[in-house]
Amino acid sequence: MKRQAGGFVLALAVLWVAPLVLPIGDYTHNIIGLTFMFAATALAWNWLGGYVGQISFGHAAMFGVGGFVAARLIIAFGLPTGVAWVVGGLTAGAYALVWGHPTLRLRGPYFSIATIGVGEASRLIATYWSGFTGGSSGLSLPLSGGPTKYQLYWYGLYLLAAAVVISYWLRTSRIGLALLAIKEDVEAAGDVGVSATRYQNLVLFLSGTMVGVCGGFYASYQAFIDPQDMFSFDRSISLILMAVIGGIGTILGPVLGAVVLVIIQEFLLASYSDYYLGLYGTLLVLIILFEPLGLAGLLARLKPLRSTP
Repeated sequence: MKRQAGGFVLALAVLWVAPLVLPIGDYTHNIIGLTFMFAATALAWNWLGGYVGQISFGHAAMFGVGGFVAARLIIAFGLPTGVAWVVGGLTAGAYALVWGHPTLRLRGPYFSIATIGVGEASRLIATYWSGFTGGSSGLSLPLSGGPTKYQLYWYGLYLLAAAVVISYWLRTSRIGLALLAIKEDVEAAGDVGVSATRYQNLVLFLSGTMVGVCGGFYASYQAFIDPQDMFSFDRSISLILMAVIGGIGTILGPVLGAVVLVIIQEFLLASYSDYYLGLYGTLLVLIILFEPLGLAGLLARLKPLRSTP
């Protein structure tokens, strides 16, 4: 445990100092900062999908709510960026409980289908609520008064660090044991005194809050947001792909999945959008067929081989 904690702190220190001592271009610097945000969002989805076993296709709803609430607070009241992100995140967490408390009683595909409906309903409401979201025209955030894209690198790193710490806490605490019991058999967990409702609500609130904060980060990063982007079904799918490709239920996996997602997007999406979708789909199929534990599982299998003389 101490070795893992030391490695985590060392990695954070290296990533924090790297832009100050290495000749990293502005484009690469910005992309790395955005990758931190994607990794934090994937980890937050993993708390519900990986730890509880409830696969959500509607997390874009919290991403969008957090982004638009933060954007409105910045535009209308001039709140500091960090405060606006936190308020947007808490609002997204509360919104997650509104729809999640009743739907979390469903299991398996029934819950997943319900979350698709939540995500699409949220997208439609946001599109037609033009007074708040700007509708199809979206919202433009002020370019002055907040952190620059260069500074957002470190904000993204802090978000990722927080997501990793919470992930580790959920995995190693008594809450983690309760979540494992719920994931294996919710009825049996209830028989031994584990309240599935309470623990699932807690995880959903934490997940929705972190995703909402990341939505606020994304709004500041882009300086322009619209409902079709923030609430899109593709965004919910990307969270699932990052976790599955990296290794669902692990801490390292979603981070690796986010790195792979961003690399493929940046190198192929602009010029070869068809190849981007095809390559990502092919990678997903290969991992499901040959390495169900994802890239994290592959690294775990290769570690003993490297240590063999």
